[in-house]
Order: sequence, then C-alpha cells, then structure tokens
Amino acid sequence: MSSLHPVLSLLRQEVLKLPIGEGFSVTGLNLASALLSLLATRFILNLGDKRRRAAYLRMCCSEARLRRSEKDHHAVFKHFSSSQHLTVDTFAYYPVSYFLGLPAKKGKDVVAALAQRIAAVSWRVEGKETCNAVTEELYNEAFEAPTPTKGVLRGVPITVKDCIGVAGCVQTGGLACRANKVYDDDCALVATLREAGAVVLARGNVGQCMMLPESKNNVWGETKNPWNLGRSPGGSSGGEAALVSSGCVPLGIGSDVGGSIRIPAAFCGVYGFKPTPGRVSKKGCMAPRFKDRNGMGLVIPATPGPISRDVDGCKLFCEAVWSKGHFDKDTTIVPKLWDGEEYEKGGKLKLAYFKTDGWFEPCSASARALDETVSALKKAGHTVEEISFPGNGWDTYALYVAVAASEGNMRNFSEGLEGETLIDEYKALYAAANLPNFLRPIVTRVIDKRRAALVGGGRSGGLTAYELQQLMADVVAMRSKWSELYDKLGVDAILHPALPLPAMKLGISGD
Repeated sequence: MSSLHPVLSLLRQEVLKLPIGEGFSVTGLNLASALLSLLATRFILNLGDKRRRAAYLRMCCSEARLRRSEKDHHAVFKHFSSSQHLTVDTFAYYPVSYFLGLPAKKGKDVVAALAQRIAAVSWRVEGKETCNAVTEELYNEAFEAPTPTKGVLRGVPITVKDCIGVAGCVQTGGLACRANKVYDDDCALVATLREAGAVVLARGNVGQCMMLPESKNNVWGETKNPWNLGRSPGGSSGGEAALVSSGCVPLGIGSDVGGSIRIPAAFCGVYGFKPTPGRVSKKGCMAPRFKDRNGMGLVIPATPGPISRDVDGCKLFCEAVWSKGHFDKDTTIVPKLWDGEEYEKGGKLKLAYFKTDGWFEPCSASARALDETVSALKKAGHTVEEISFPGNGWDTYALYVAVAASEGNMRNFSEGLEGETLIDEYKALYAAANLPNFLRPIVTRVIDKRRAALVGGGRSGGLTAYELQQLMADVVAMRSKWSELYDKLGVDAILHPALPLPAMKLGISGD
C-alpha cells in the first residue's frame, strides 16, 4: 500500500479542489471517475508488485541451484578418480552395520564412492535422466572431516531431508522464498546424529509445502522413483527414500505428519519409521508456513524419523537419538532413554491386522504385501488375529481434512509461499478450499464420494474457534479409541497396508 500513497494524496487534492457550494456538488460521476482511477492504479501497481515478486523468487531458485552446481567437491572426486578399486557400486546396498567403525582409510573410500554414486544417480549426469533426489551436497565436508570412530552411528553415511537444519545449508520445505537463507548451525537432531558418529553426505528433496505424496517443487524440481523414473518416490521425504532405495546411503533422515516417511518407504521398497511425536526434537527445523508458524502442528504433529535399508538402521537411529545428549538439547521432548534390553529380549508377539479402513480399498499389490507379512509372522510362531478397522475410514478422512483445512482457503499455504504459485498438483485441492460455501452442498451431490468428502470437509473463510475446538475434541476421542483397542486386544502391534496404492505415476496425486 505504500506505493499508493502518492496516488491517494493526489486524488484527495483533486477532490478538495472541486467547488462544493451553492448550485454545485461533487457529482456521482466525478466520484465514480475518481474511484475508477484509483482502482485501476491500484490494480496496475499490484500487478507490478506480483511480477517483481515472481521474478525475485525465480532468482532465489536460480541462485540456489547455482550455489549447488558451483560448490567445490574436488578433493572427494579426485580421491575417487585416482583410486583403482573404487566404483559407484563399491559400497552400494550394503547394510547399515557394515559401515560401523571402519578404519580411517576405508571411511574416506566410503565417502568418495557414495558421493560419486549420489552425484551420478541423482542429478550430475549430463543428458541422462536421473531420479533427481538431492538438493545440496556436502561431500567435501564429509571427506575432509576425521572418520568417526565412536558413537552408535560411528561412520554411517546418511542424508538429511531438506527441511531439517544442517549447518551451511538452506531449509526450503519446497518454498522458493526459503532458498536464499543459509543456516549457520545444525538443528538439535543433526547435532545429536553427528555426535553419534553419523556422516552427512547430502540433502534429500521434498514436495512444495510438504503436504503431497510426491516430491516436487519450483526450487529443486521433481524427484522420481529409482525403480521406475515414470513414478513418484512418494512424499514429502521422497528424496531420502530414493537415495536409500538406489543404494546411495544406508540411512536417510526424514519427517512425517500424515505419511511423509511411511509413503516414500512403501513406494521405494525400504524401511521407514515414524516415532511417536514428542520423542524426537524438531528444534532448528523449519515449517513450511509463514515465519515457521504452524499452530495446527499441536493437533496433528510432525516428527523426524529414519528411512533405512534395513530394520537395524531404524533401530540405530532411535538408539542414537533417545539419549541424554539429545534430551539436553531440547527439554520439550519426552526424556525416555533407549532400552536396549527390552529391544533385544525377543519372544513371541501377539499381533492384530485389518485389511481396509472402508474408505479406500487396497490394490492387489498392497493386499498381497499384507497377506505375505501375516503368513510369515504366523510361520515364525507369532500370534496374528484379523480385526475390523476400529471406526469408520470415511469419518477419519473427513476429520483429517477438516483439521488440516481449518483456516480456510489454504491460507497457511498461501501465506507460507510468500507470492510463489502453487504447483499443479495442488490445483484441485486449492479449488476445493476456495469453493464458495453456498455451492458446496450442490457440488458434493454431483461428484464422486471421495472428492465430495474433500469438498465437504473444508469451508471457505475457515472455521470458528468453537468448531475447531470440537474437531480437536474429536481427535482426542479418536486417540482414546485406539488406545482402548490396544488395551482390549492386548496386542503388541496392529498391522495394515502401508498405503492402498502402489507408487503413483508422476503428477497424478493432484487427481
């Protein structure tokens, strides 16, 4: 509005000059003409502001990519090229345990070979289509640092999701407006992992705003599934899953609120674990919202967690993080230490499983995966009982949509983008969020039931405080229902399909 002040002052002066007195008044025509001039001027100025903002955001993206392409990795690539025994396959697909406590020379070889593999698999191959999983590379930093010999993760090479703070890197969350701020310090989680001996090699790509089961944004582009480059690796931790799945690292660090670790792990055929929220620190990690303000994170909280080539990688992550050193860095997380004795004691498990929540029937591949898992567990001597989904999947989905969209019109997304355009995959969601409320009952009657639940779950203009409080009460009631079910069944875990769909074709999540 500051750019309009001269125009407003001029308009005021011209109106005051008009002869208002006997036989004359400011006519409606004069006033209408003045207002139209003001509106036209404001439109032109706003359009200019938007264009300048768009140009600035494109520049931020270009500069971020330029910083990445110009970064010096000479030492590590020279070590690789001068070695007669190293190839990009030398340490690919090794289990996490292999990398623990390697001698210093072997540790340098690991960094060099995996750095070359990440560069080749991810994006640094001219004229070759790759999975494009990496946002930033830290090869030289890892190569020049002493090989860790102490700690739970001593010497294990890892990658870290773009939104999790790493010193010397940006945290974009897929937002162009965040591409020009480089952070000086590690977040609490990465600091803890380094203290445990982890070696950070690179950063994995995410989806714009981190709320889609794909990993595409205007800063780093679109990540593809290494098993099939025409399909998605999932999201929003798709970069980590692609890097682990393609043998670039044995362990990636992602985050999850509504499936952002679990979906990529399922799509890429690796292991993912979402810890209970409040067990792993998010201190120093960005939120893809304006000024990192995400109040709904209290209702449906996100949490960092591991994506690994094997279960042992997830276990070592938890052992490293559930430690006094980590708890000392963030007093808001639950200080319950890793219990190795409990983990190792073994014994037969009592398990339950359900095949569908009634909202989205699993495809044949997802159903088969569950059936094979149940069969293997029974064969191993564990007790496995089939149960019905505790509730109604339609109600669960409606509640998730209503809470996530409670501000109305995707306002938190729009403000967080700071002038950037939403990618195409959000268009249907944005249209549903901005549909006038009087049209919602009509539209829900003429579209399919699943899309109708999406349209009916939101409200243009947002919910009242009372309505949001009622939704929060519904969330608490749902958690209680699940807790009561566990107590009633006396089970150690409940199994179900990871997702009702296989890895999706690129770009169709918006459908």
